Amino acid sequence: MAVTIDPFNLVFADPPYGKGLGEMALTSAAKGGWLQPGTLCVLEESAAATPGFPRGFSELDRRLAGDSQVIFLKHQGD
Repeated sequence: MAVTIDPFNLVFADPPYGKGLGEMALTSAAKGGWLQPGTLCVLEESAAATPGFPRGFSELDRRLAGDSQVIFLKHQGD
């Protein structure tokens, strides 16, 4: 029996740093229909990283905390 859930409106991703896994997770979630338009996405990454965000995501804010950064994104939809 398949279970169907509504798309999410909040995502927090804290993958291992420096491997591009956060960007891949956001891309996968968007392509899989798991995100509502307007979803707030929070990505934690190394402060030294310069992540490239997938199409359909816009950066709202970025905060540094020691050797980490927290990036707030909004999913616009495709």
